[in-house]
Amino acid sequence: MMFGPTIVARAADSSNVTVALFDMTAVGQGMMGQGAGGFGMMGRGGFGQGIMGQNFGRSFGSMMGPGMMSIRSDKSSVKAGDVTFNVTNWSRSIVHEVLVIAVDSADAPLPYDYDKQQVIEEQVKLLGEAEALEPNASKALSLNLVAGTYLLICNVPGHYGAGMQTVLTVTP
Repeated sequence: MMFGPTIVARAADSSNVTVALFDMTAVGQGMMGQGAGGFGMMGRGGFGQGIMGQNFGRSFGSMMGPGMMSIRSDKSSVKAGDVTFNVTNWSRSIVHEVLVIAVDSADAPLPYDYDKQQVIEEQVKLLGEAEALEPNASKALSLNLVAGTYLLICNVPGHYGAGMQTVLTVTP
C-alpha cells in the first residue's frame, strides 16, 4: 500500500534525511473503507485489518494495528557525522513525533510500557527528537551521529505499536 508521494533521495546531499510521518488520515480515505478496494478505519471494503488491528488486543494495545501508521525516510543509511532530519507530519488530524534512538540491533525489542502504550524513553539511548508535530507541520532536527544502528520512532501513545518505526544505519 502506498502512502502519499514517493520520497526521492538526493544523492549529493547525504547529510540530510527526509522523514515523512503517515497515518490513515494522510491518505484521505473514509472511515469505513472506500468501496471494494479502498482502505479506511475498518480496512479494505469494510473488512480486514482496520482500526482494531490485525490481531485485536495484541497490537501493543493500540487502536490501530501494525501498518496503519508509518515512518518513511528517503535514506536507509548515511555517513557518520552531522545529519539533519527534515521531518514532515503528513497527517490531516493526528500529532506525531520522531525520536532518534541508538540501538545495538534493529531487531531487538525496545522497553515498552503496555499501560501507557509507549517506549520507556528513560531506558533507551535517546539522542534527539522532533516532538509534537501538528498535522502538516515540518521541523528540522540536527544531530552528530557515529557509526551504528538507529531507530526512528513515534512515541505518541499507541503509535510505535501501530508501526511508526524505521531503521537508519550510519556508516563510518
